Amino acid sequence: MSTNLKQFRADLSQPWLKSFILIALVPLFPEYISFLLVIPAVILAWVDIRRSGRTVRLGFIGKVMIAYIAYMFITTLYSRNFLHSLATVAMWAFFFFVYLLVYNLLTDADRCDALLLCLTAVAGAVGLIACCQYRIGFFTQSNPIEFWGWLDKIVFEYIPLRIENPHYLLRSCSTFNNPNVLAEYLMTIAPFVVYFNFCERRKDIRIFCRICLLLTLCGVLFSFSRGGYMALIVLCLALIVLNFRRRFAAVTMYLVSAFILVPDEVIKRLISIIPGIKVGGKFLDSVTSGSNDATGNLGGTPSGALASPPSVTTPAEIINNSTADIAINDRFRMWLECLEHIAERPLVGYGAGIQNTWDILGENNIYAVHAHNFVLQILMEGGVIALVIMGLIGFTVIRYGIKLMHNGHSRAFWMGFAVLMFACAFILHGLVDYPLLTPKLVCNFMMILGIIDRSRALYANKGLPIRKSDTRKLTNDTEE
Repeated sequence: MSTNLKQFRADLSQPWLKSFILIALVPLFPEYISFLLVIPAVILAWVDIRRSGRTVRLGFIGKVMIAYIAYMFITTLYSRNFLHSLATVAMWAFFFFVYLLVYNLLTDADRCDALLLCLTAVAGAVGLIACCQYRIGFFTQSNPIEFWGWLDKIVFEYIPLRIENPHYLLRSCSTFNNPNVLAEYLMTIAPFVVYFNFCERRKDIRIFCRICLLLTLCGVLFSFSRGGYMALIVLCLALIVLNFRRRFAAVTMYLVSAFILVPDEVIKRLISIIPGIKVGGKFLDSVTSGSNDATGNLGGTPSGALASPPSVTTPAEIINNSTADIAINDRFRMWLECLEHIAERPLVGYGAGIQNTWDILGENNIYAVHAHNFVLQILMEGGVIALVIMGLIGFTVIRYGIKLMHNGHSRAFWMGFAVLMFACAFILHGLVDYPLLTPKLVCNFMMILGIIDRSRALYANKGLPIRKSDTRKLTNDTEE
């Protein structure tokens, strides 16, 4: 039985669906609102669990995540920014309830479909806002309007937080405050939107789902995030390989349409990776050769300073010459500086949160809030111990994805595909950024971990997935 609007409406009175809707809506609102949405979602989840007589359970990934949060709490004891580190750990502990919520409410595949429908709709809405932002900015020759900027000005007058909010020329942020964060959210959720679109026929909502998928991908394009572009290319290539023989005509049409319709500025933004890598390579050569010119700056401009961009006329030139964008070669300088400090405290790092990294980079005249690399940031915060724990989570996610793809029926295969594509997107973004930077990203990460951990049980048996009509109960016998 496929998910349809009639079924969805019938379930609206159920606390589990209300809980899913609240969690799915988190990306549409500012970071500080996410906490207010999670609290009632957890309460509704608890009501559903109590009504059904179930007990709260943990999957293997959840147990490892508890170990990670507990260890990061220990790192606060030697952090030189104790309060910031403690707040970071508290945020992780708070959003761990999202994992618990998802893991314990996904008792059958119908509920999983309902959650994915909510996520698909919200991802489409976020992508639509990004598209509108870019086009309005394009035609008015102005920066895209920050969607929640008016509310941020009011709220941050009363919250004593240090906020970095640079302008990104012609780059859409949608409901986020950073285009890279927008791309990280959309590309980690996009594989599950793809799964919901193509795993089975959805007659009454097929057009809606296709539109949401298209808007999700367009939102990535107009973020002009090169990490997002790399993840999007991997996702598209994987879909082409899997569908080329069975759907040759459709795949050919999509490819031709992409070549024709993708804006020129998007192509030029992607190609801009190449010269940036070359400049970064020259910087590394100058460092290893001991040259006095090893500043890593373009045109002699101090790192972090606003260089005067050359005369530009096209959107592609405006975006690629935007001084708000941290150039690729500057990342090499950040990475080398982080490696030097990691070598001083390799085992335990400097404490949870980005504030310690921010301070260390600032002391060396590098104006960046984090290491712009997932592995380096984890090493800076918690050292090798934290990296091993997080690596175990990553290994488990990939292992679950592979097992699902080998499970023998199409829904398990495509869920496994979504899991592996999520891992690829996370890794590719993690090469050049820190994809767990904000509360909304952490919330999204916990939610997806809950889906992955529970999917292994939902689609464990060869044949049809567990449905509402099944009399079988989920047990922990699929957990290792």
